Amino acid sequence: MLTEFFRMNKTNAKAQNLKCFYREFPENFVWSFKFKVWIERKRKKANGRLVTVSPRERESYYLRLLLTHVQAPTSFDDLLTINGQKMNYFRDAALVLGLLQSDTYIQETLEEAVVFQMPSPLRLLFATILVHCSPAYPQFLWDKFELDLSTDYH
Repeated sequence: MLTEFFRMNKTNAKAQNLKCFYREFPENFVWSFKFKVWIERKRKKANGRLVTVSPRERESYYLRLLLTHVQAPTSFDDLLTINGQKMNYFRDAALVLGLLQSDTYIQETLEEAVVFQMPSPLRLLFATILVHCSPAYPQFLWDKFELDLSTDYH
């Protein structure tokens, strides 16, 4: 689905005009499981959703982060190329784009996880974030998500 999303951004006039983020693409196109291609949506719009990826999965996590902040990429190399310079890793590209400068991306990750995860895996995600992402303000994150992290103890 992802590589076909890239192909659509290269070859489809509507996709090129829309300049969608990956999560927005299903609002205008529908995935055909039979033919393994995106087809222009003819009926009502739908919301897209990216698969959740843990920060422990390093490069996959940073790839997902880039897909939520880079419009209409045409390839993995396109995601890795920032200001004409190709980065070696998705983390490096996210860093150059300033996506890792604050705890905003961590907060967004937790906000999304709260919707889909129970408290126990949410606590594991929080611990993983503390270990692997080194948030600048962990106390702020705890204060903001304390109720979500501990609802099964109340």
